[in-house]
Amino acid sequence: MSAHTIYGVDFSGAARAGDNIYVARGHVLTTSDNETLHIETCTPAPALLDTTADRDAVLSGLREFIATRPTSDANPVAFGCDFPFSLPMMHVTAADGVTDWQSFLQWFPGDMTDPSTFASWAGDVAAAAETEQTYIRRLTDNRVGALSPYHFFIHSQTFYGIRDVLAPLVKTDRVRVRPMQSPASDIPWIVEAYPAATLDRLGLPDDGYKSTTDDARNRRQLIIEAIDTRDEVTLTADAKTTALTDSDGDALDAIVAAVATFHAARDGITVPSSVNGEWQYEGWIVPWHSWQSICEIPNTKMSL
Repeated sequence: MSAHTIYGVDFSGAARAGDNIYVARGHVLTTSDNETLHIETCTPAPALLDTTADRDAVLSGLREFIATRPTSDANPVAFGCDFPFSLPMMHVTAADGVTDWQSFLQWFPGDMTDPSTFASWAGDVAAAAETEQTYIRRLTDNRVGALSPYHFFIHSQTFYGIRDVLAPLVKTDRVRVRPMQSPASDIPWIVEAYPAATLDRLGLPDDGYKSTTDDARNRRQLIIEAIDTRDEVTLTADAKTTALTDSDGDALDAIVAAVATFHAARDGITVPSSVNGEWQYEGWIVPWHSWQSICEIPNTKMSL
């Protein structure tokens, strides 16, 4: 029996981002005919990373944590992070000198100094295209019901996630972002997770579990027990307690992100054949799901 490591990260771009970032860790236990994810811990980022909750400190710590996880053919490591990894294709190609997703990361954030200027620029690009929508969504957002990456609800997550975590890791070749990049045996993989879509595909409540009410707590309890009783996932008592008592739902989202990452790693990443090449610019969300009319992208299976 061999073990492989999976992390799920629920992200925040708030000034005290560490108050809302949790990191779930699990191991994939492999037998001759099965693989199961055992989620061992779910920890607030400042405690795990030994930082303050201040955004700059915790995001720097998270970036270093991802980059320094020991990984090899015998012990691959995969991360699932809950923030948009890119923008709609029209925005990627509108950036000066950008020809693909990787050069977009090299460019980002251009002259934009904060989430507000980023969202304003994105809105101007949409307006110049004479679309009827203020907030353009990626194809992957449309398929899972996610917001536009520059929507005012999440534009801070997008800005700080790409600028302070993803882009520096890609630029220094410390991660492989799937499915846009091919894997390497000695570098962690990272995928874009969206817990609400994963919960929906699992047939579980994807909202109403983030508050201090009894109903929200009951929903968290239902979700936790449903995940824990599936054949392919188990949780420790500590992980379940953390997810249940965190009324903001961030700990639970981190666990769900880990589940999505496990399935992407075990089963491969698939996209509809109708998407053509847009995913190479826009990225791809990897909830656990089974789409109709899908085809596996060559070399996307992570093969834990």
